[in-house]
Amino acid sequence: MPEKPKQDDKAAAEQPAKKRLPIKAMLIVLGLLIAEAVVVVGVVSMGGPPAEVKGGVIDIAPANSLEATSELLIVRDKFPNHSTGRVWLWDLEIQVQVKGKHRAHVERLLDERGAEIKTGVSRILRNAHQNHLQEPNLETVTRQFAQYLRTVFGQDADGEERVQEVLLPQLVGFPADF
Repeated sequence: MPEKPKQDDKAAAEQPAKKRLPIKAMLIVLGLLIAEAVVVVGVVSMGGPPAEVKGGVIDIAPANSLEATSELLIVRDKFPNHSTGRVWLWDLEIQVQVKGKHRAHVERLLDERGAEIKTGVSRILRNAHQNHLQEPNLETVTRQFAQYLRTVFGQDADGEERVQEVLLPQLVGFPADF
């Protein structure tokens, strides 16, 4: 009787031959990469050498200290707001930008009328609508604070506002009725 082929021999015969690496495709890709590098180097070198950098001295006159702008802290405190029916506590910091010539006057008024100014700021914050306090750029409350502070600090003899800009670097609210 003839011998039956073993199953292992059948499985080996049915498997295709091992695939070899695609050397032809790899050579084509490598050739394209080399050609691209040659083209890039050629295009860049056609531009010529880089321009010569010449340094110089820039003469900047010192700023007039009377016209230089500086910042002064007006209020940094926490104030409540009940406009939504819930108690919210707002952590607020207000600073103003003033010119050097107005700085002494503004500082003097802050010393003399600090409690009055803080009360006015508190009234504005207490009466503010919740959506105004949560605006992305705080335009409404900034405008209200600016109008109030410009009336407090007034104008100089030339009619120039003493407060140039009102800044709110911090206005963060959180519910206080936990």
